[in-house]
Amino acid sequence: RYIKSRSDKQLRHGLQYTDSSCSPIERSNGLPVVPCGLIAWSLFNDTYDFTRGSMGLMVDRKNISWRSDREHKYGKDVYPFNFQNGSLIGGGKLDPDIPVSTSISRLLLVAHAIVYIFT
Repeated sequence: RYIKSRSDKQLRHGLQYTDSSCSPIERSNGLPVVPCGLIAWSLFNDTYDFTRGSMGLMVDRKNISWRSDREHKYGKDVYPFNFQNGSLIGGGKLDPDIPVSTSISRLLLVAHAIVYIFT
């Protein structure tokens, strides 16, 4: 159920593609949720600091997703809408003014592993 709770069409084309594939996270207060589904709702805000000796190391989170996904899978004009509003906000939030394709480093978990049985 978790892996199937998403909409690739919505990630590419936007709001008009909210459907039952996102259940149980498809609507909130009667309005569609973008990005929808349990996978997107599991947004994590993992923050790490790295050091070498006493010097802090910068971590570049840009372009950590597949270029083909950034260019073809996620629409450049799809923006978060009605996403994690209210008191049940999880580990992080998406800026509604930044396209999902740009925020995708925060949403890499929507690209689940092909084989999800790990030993």
